[in-house]
Amino acid sequence: MPWKAMAVRFGWQAVFGMEGAHPRLVVQHTRHRHRFTGADAWKRAVLVSIRAPRFNYPARKPNR
Repeated sequence: MPWKAMAVRFGWQAVFGMEGAHPRLVVQHTRHRHRFTGADAWKRAVLVSIRAPRFNYPARKPNR
């Protein structure tokens, strides 16, 4: 899957942070609090973008 292309379409950006003397890829979004690093960072960013939001529904009362 072209994870990077899909993530860029959702608004994710790549930045490089220095970890000691080595640059590290960080994928972040301006509207999300998530930041991802590592080999599967693009994939995880896409999965966060396409998941449906979680709603807290009140408990249903049983039918009587």
